[in-house]
Amino acid sequence: MTRRLLTLSLAFAILLAPFGPAVHGKKKPDQTPDKVKIEVETRLRKKEEHVKIRLRRITQTTDNGFTVIEDKSGTRTEIAYADVSNLEGRGMSKTKKTLIGVGIATGVFIALVAYALTHFWD
Repeated sequence: MTRRLLTLSLAFAILLAPFGPAVHGKKKPDQTPDKVKIEVETRLRKKEEHVKIRLRRITQTTDNGFTVIEDKSGTRTEIAYADVSNLEGRGMSKTKKTLIGVGIATGVFIALVAYALTHFWD
């Protein structure tokens, strides 16, 4: 019985190995200025005003950008779309939440299978 459980555990480990942290180590390519502009306009239209911004560099302020207001001090900063390498909203994305849910469901399923193997096949 222990041999079956060990074999099953190793099989699950081999199947789930490609979903480990090494797979998620890839860096996303920078968004183009057009995509950043569309994302900013969409978020503003949906009243999703809080964002996390990663800047490559700021050389000057132009009309081809947007304004960020800091919550605590009220400081306004204008940022050009071309200077933004990535734009994300607050919190976890729906994809991350879905993956966490799938991971939890998989863990529960594996636990149930292990329980069934140890208690019902003797």
